Amino acid sequence: MTSLSGCSSNSDTADSGANAPASDGKRPKLSVFIASRTSDALYTNETLVWKELGKRLNIDFEFITGDIKTMRTKLPVMIASGQYPDIVSGGIADINKYGQSGAFIPLNDPIAKSAPNIKKHLMDDPEAKIQTVSFDGNIYAIPMLSAVRTSEGPLVRKDWLDRLGLPMPETMDDWYNMLKAFKEKDANGNGNPNDEIPFSSVGGQDDKYYLNFADAWGIDLNTDNRWKVENDKLIFTPIDPRAKEYLATMNKWYNEGLIDKEFLSRQEQDFKAAIFSNKVGATNHWIGFLAEFNDLPEAKKVPGFHFEVAKPPVLHKGDKAATRRQQLITVPWAWGISANNKNVEATMKLFDYVYSDEGQILLNFGVEGDSYAKGADGALVYTDKIMKNPDGPRKALWRIGTQALIGFRQDVRYEKALCSSPDVCRQLFSYMDNKLFADPAPTFKYTDADFEEYNKITTQINTYVDSMLSKFIIGQEPLSKFDEYVAKVKSMNYDKLESIQKRAYDKYKELKK
Repeated sequence: MTSLSGCSSNSDTADSGANAPASDGKRPKLSVFIASRTSDALYTNETLVWKELGKRLNIDFEFITGDIKTMRTKLPVMIASGQYPDIVSGGIADINKYGQSGAFIPLNDPIAKSAPNIKKHLMDDPEAKIQTVSFDGNIYAIPMLSAVRTSEGPLVRKDWLDRLGLPMPETMDDWYNMLKAFKEKDANGNGNPNDEIPFSSVGGQDDKYYLNFADAWGIDLNTDNRWKVENDKLIFTPIDPRAKEYLATMNKWYNEGLIDKEFLSRQEQDFKAAIFSNKVGATNHWIGFLAEFNDLPEAKKVPGFHFEVAKPPVLHKGDKAATRRQQLITVPWAWGISANNKNVEATMKLFDYVYSDEGQILLNFGVEGDSYAKGADGALVYTDKIMKNPDGPRKALWRIGTQALIGFRQDVRYEKALCSSPDVCRQLFSYMDNKLFADPAPTFKYTDADFEEYNKITTQINTYVDSMLSKFIIGQEPLSKFDEYVAKVKSMNYDKLESIQKRAYDKYKELKK
């Protein structure tokens, strides 16, 4: 790690063109349309990271910026005006869409000619490339690359397990037996065997974490990943027979009082209140976020309080544990070069530098001696300016320009440096360390017309599916009506949707060759 300091010279950065002036000898100024990570510190040329980029690359910036919501609203308006700044930050899908309409230039040739770092980390990585490439086969967007694939997973009160002499659950039967014991055997040790909530989660938002038990059946029922490819055939998971098996299990748990009666409406605030009142034995959530609960002051008031991540559940002991809930290699944010850009060469040097090892450190840690330092073992550590900031370290980092919503490479060391304790780090990386991920789902590639129709039909179907999944779990609709539910889904332009998905999947396979 010591060779990767902000001032180091290495092969990754030697080709990046740092400190090179424009070809006409003038210092170029690049206009940048970008959302600032926090509204109380909008980007300027004095923002630490951007100031350092300007110094290292001999360029100036002119920012068109605001908060994320504002800039998302402004993006289509700006594109419609035809008055494009040099660089535009936005979603990969948006940049691809507008790129195919001529707003952004294809970057395939510039990358091949003058961007060795982008070629290495994006073009030479099949998954990263296919997640980025547009329908026409061009790269218009340079994406942010994620460092941590871990997202959601089950967590259990390990101290409750220990009190009852139970092992960490692996199979769905293990989960049933554990939750039943939590309900019946005074797992929290307060003398009242009827006040525990064996399983609770947050249901009053887009993330329906309780759906994640479907991992045991090898399917994902969440709205963002309902199409599964199996033996080269497309399956819509909510109408698959395995979904019925999952629902039967959840309905049984619900009827026996093993699932929080209020799980469909639980908001984050009530969820936390139930957890810190020592009532919740197990949950499903973002693993890193929930593991940090162990270090909160509220947890210290509960003797022994400790949530521990569990492996994704399986149906039979010995089955391969693997979750479909994972972060993609590419984060949706990216940046592209507009068709009006007169400094493409300088912009490509900027884009490639940010993908270099030096650029990676700058965008994740900031400037050595200011926001980070090297520890005794050579590890990169944040300074007190970041770690002791009254608003928290993440916001402190956003204010100096790190983790900007542009195409850069997130760093595993960034995640580790921000862990509140070694235990949180261990849990956050446990799925990665133990390779507990299923193969990522394909990135479907649509024409504009197909994507518009896909969204229209999917919105209607998902609204119905979401409602019915909940009703089946709580018994408001009996599972004897599952076939009627499937027939209803198939009556909602499903055949048309299936055809769109097949075309999108075929295009994905073509582009991946």
